[in-house]
Amino acid sequence: MGVGGAIAGIFLAGTVSATAATNGGTVEWTYEADQRARTAPTVVDGVVYVGMSDQPSHRLHAIDADTGDGLEEIFQSRPINEVTVVNDIVFIAQDGGDAAVEAYDAVTNERLYSVDMEHAPSTQPTVSDGIIYLGSDDGIVYALDAWTAEREWTFEIDDGVNSAPVVSDGTVYVGCNDETLYAIDAETGDEEWSFEANGPIRSSPTVADGTVYVGEAGGRLLAVDAADGQLEWEYQLQPTNVSSSPTVSNGTVYIGDWEGYMYAVDAEDGTEEWTTNVTDEARDSSGEGDKVRSSPTVAEGTVFVFSDDGYLYALDADSGSVAWRFDTETPIGIMRHAPSPTVVDGVVYFANETTVYAVNAGVSGSGTGTRMQYGTLGHHDVWAETAAAADRPSLEEIEQQRESRDGRSTDTENGGTGDGVEGSESDDDGTGGAESGDDGSPGPGAVGALAGLAGVSYLLARRSSEEGTR
Repeated sequence: MGVGGAIAGIFLAGTVSATAATNGGTVEWTYEADQRARTAPTVVDGVVYVGMSDQPSHRLHAIDADTGDGLEEIFQSRPINEVTVVNDIVFIAQDGGDAAVEAYDAVTNERLYSVDMEHAPSTQPTVSDGIIYLGSDDGIVYALDAWTAEREWTFEIDDGVNSAPVVSDGTVYVGCNDETLYAIDAETGDEEWSFEANGPIRSSPTVADGTVYVGEAGGRLLAVDAADGQLEWEYQLQPTNVSSSPTVSNGTVYIGDWEGYMYAVDAEDGTEEWTTNVTDEARDSSGEGDKVRSSPTVAEGTVFVFSDDGYLYALDADSGSVAWRFDTETPIGIMRHAPSPTVVDGVVYFANETTVYAVNAGVSGSGTGTRMQYGTLGHHDVWAETAAAADRPSLEEIEQQRESRDGRSTDTENGGTGDGVEGSESDDDGTGGAESGDDGSPGPGAVGALAGLAGVSYLLARRSSEEGTR
């Protein structure tokens, strides 16, 4: 089970304000690992997925959402960008270098494939209706078949892509470092329109009622018509960087900036509803204690956001007042990840440094803002169900497709498929999911095997339940 599984569920560091005892902020459980978290939690079918890294080891951690017990640790060759779970398959994209797109069965944790990319992914793999959409630092947006990772199309941009793609009504929306927001036909890869901003777009867009909302590095929140790319309105944040991705809930757009402010803006006309400096009491750690780089989520009238000062904040959605805050006692620096929260069934899940937290949200429901609805930077069952393909092949069919693809790849020059995506790396027995050592190589590894033993009863019960409902 490893370090995480051995001490998962222990109530570790964390303090809350005086009002938290009644309004939320109390710890349900914590999961401690020997790596630092890189991704927001994705919570699907009672499992919390978090990518964590500490050179030279990179792992995907699967944690029981109710107890905090470690179910599995799956080793990766590179750090994980984000985790997407759709059609009972866990999709990950590794970051930088000789990176890969990988897929795992969500019940058995068996690796279905691992496919090297010509251009290393730099974003979350957004999965919708059997297609994976993701961007690269080299300015390529990919569309890959979700069952084989074969390329459907590519869209070339002049600069790197750090904005997670969002798929809505047959269109892929993605921001780019070339100061442009693009709308791309999800089926063909053809450009529908582009909007020129005044700064790089590293914020991931979101969509509501025919409008695309996105943050601009120069400090603007933009509202762009989803059909034709025309600017509807702009709202000036602090003149600073913006990497937080907006979420829209009940006609209001919520977003944070690098000056430590949270904003609520009317989604229709861009008028300000409130502004709150959530980090006005922040501890200045290495000069990086006052930024809101994480993306907010909204549940039952409460906005949840994490700040670089090490606090999770719960804000009243109508007024912006701080209902409560939870102190992880660990401010984060600029080079570490910005942990965005995910709210499911009255629990807010988030990660900071080596700890994954499950904290009473003070509400009974789950996140309902557009960030959760479109599966951006962590998601829950709503996106998993919305984005699922109705005709997902069986595991046996996926295996056959993979073997067929790998057989074709051996006939091409340099062992590739000839389409810009190299062939799958399989073990000698062809399973592609054999165990490996604790050296950062792909596969569950020794630690993952032990964790799998701890979770085997859970996994068998879940498989039985799912087979009974299919």
